[in-house]
Amino acid sequence: MSEMPPIRLIATDVDGTLLASNGKLPEDNRRAILAAQERGVIVAIASGRFAQNVYLLLQDYGLRCPMIACNGAESTTEDLVPLAEHAIPPAPLEAVYDTITRAGADYFMFAQGCVCTSRSDRMHHSELSHGERIASLGFRYTRGAEAVKAALRLPVRKFYICDNVPLPPLRAALAKIPGIELTQSSDANIEIMAAGVNKGLGVADLAAHYGIPMSQVMTLGDQENDLPMLKAAGWGVAMGNGSEQAKHAARFVTDTNDNCGFARAIERWAL
Repeated sequence: MSEMPPIRLIATDVDGTLLASNGKLPEDNRRAILAAQERGVIVAIASGRFAQNVYLLLQDYGLRCPMIACNGAESTTEDLVPLAEHAIPPAPLEAVYDTITRAGADYFMFAQGCVCTSRSDRMHHSELSHGERIASLGFRYTRGAEAVKAALRLPVRKFYICDNVPLPPLRAALAKIPGIELTQSSDANIEIMAAGVNKGLGVADLAAHYGIPMSQVMTLGDQENDLPMLKAAGWGVAMGNGSEQAKHAARFVTDTNDNCGFARAIERWAL
């Protein structure tokens, strides 16, 4: 068997992968990121979360990493300098809005500079944990029907549909809309981006920025929205707690997120 090329870029999912089930970053994982960075390996975060949310999460643990956010719809440097953006085009954007409004679905809309919530009485989790700090980064939260209409005039990167309505029939209806990509990060949501936009594209955007071939990229994930980057990388690694889809798509499987499977993978294959 020929020797595989060295890993120069690591892109990792956050929830269910980098973080333990309690939502915290295990110290072993934090040390693994720092060890890889000391070796000159670029460690990036590839998340469904928006970039400012990821930025503050990293800051809480004394880390700095480039970010692939909103499932690949935006990529930034470690200082939030934009590298790539892929917004949903106007026609599919309007069709998505009409479909989910008719279905009565609750949702969060991730637009340029804001998260807009369909319900005026609901807050995004990041506002509860990082509200004032995110506002200091020039990011804002808006709510309600009029706020949604205003945000639709901005570049919209992603919709996150909540499970207050049955999701399978809604996903089937959305699948008929041309120009969008559908995925899920759990059974309790649907996530919508522009067609062709996914974490695989985000990793490719970042790898191209740094001049790194995909054969020298490691990706780690656990759910459906991680499949494109697990398949695209030379070193696709599924978590032991991941879905069967993720394990099938990956080249390797590591330990669970609660057993620091991220750190074990970095130690075994990257260091």
